[in-house]
Amino acid sequence: MNMTRHEAQLLLAAIRVQSHLKERSPTPAEVAELLDMSESAIRLQLVFLQDLGAVDLVDSAFATHAEIRDERQVEGLEETAGPALSEDLKDFDRRKQEESERMAHLFDSGESEQQRQDKLGKMDEELKEFRRQKPANPFGDD
Repeated sequence: MNMTRHEAQLLLAAIRVQSHLKERSPTPAEVAELLDMSESAIRLQLVFLQDLGAVDLVDSAFATHAEIRDERQVEGLEETAGPALSEDLKDFDRRKQEESERMAHLFDSGESEQQRQDKLGKMDEELKEFRRQKPANPFGDD
């Protein structure tokens, strides 16, 4: 996982704010609530910062709490996400836009309705063919 210095500092600030408000070390859920992010994303970021040495995750009998160990450890992180990530995001956005346009065209042109009608017609023919077949005699006198 890659994390920018700005993201790491934001997470450390959220830990400080929650520590002040709760008068104890916050849980990842509390940090996630403050940042309006998913708890799983915050947990991944906290584990990354723990591996970096900036945060400690303390497990108690009932919960995990985040504590700041050495905030200077985040200074070595990149300031921005870098061009590779931004290119990947642009490519993803482009593909998403193309897919969205393709789906809009499919529904606007009536092609989806035609495909649906074709499929229903095929199923109807298969059902009629099935009904025409004589069932096998269970006693073998056929």
